[in-house]
Amino acid sequence: MLTAVIRAPGSAHALAATFSVLIPAVADGFLGHAVVVDTRGENDLERIADATGASYLRAGAAEAWQGGAAAARGDRLLLLDSGDVPQLHWVEAVERHLLTAPGIPALLPLRGLGRSLRERAAIICEPRALRPGLVVPKGAAILGRLAASPQRLPVGRERADG
Repeated sequence: MLTAVIRAPGSAHALAATFSVLIPAVADGFLGHAVVVDTRGENDLERIADATGASYLRAGAAEAWQGGAAAARGDRLLLLDSGDVPQLHWVEAVERHLLTAPGIPALLPLRGLGRSLRERAAIICEPRALRPGLVVPKGAAILGRLAASPQRLPVGRERADG
């Protein structure tokens, strides 16, 4: 079962944009659970998590992924920041990856030239660090490091900053 761990340092609008894409995956049975990790203590974020059936916790930005992973029900995680919006057919791309290469982390890369270049530079500097857009085993997220560099998936994610 796949669990979305959503680090939420931003607005309720950004979190709602992320959930708008994830909810159909829940309805289809692909996404089993979500954990919202509030890094700022925003009351609106807790209400959105509750309304969607997601777990909610507060944690500092540095320990957000590990805390969210510990609270996750699934054994595979999709790490997102609030405002991340996976593109059309993301479910099929992630499902195919989990069937063909389950031990290798995967990345839904950011779309847009500037953001994509920043993300690529960050991966070059720290190829095994946890970051938004990754599909990883729960154990790797709890440890805070990837076992291998991520494989880029053919679909990505956009940002709905709010």
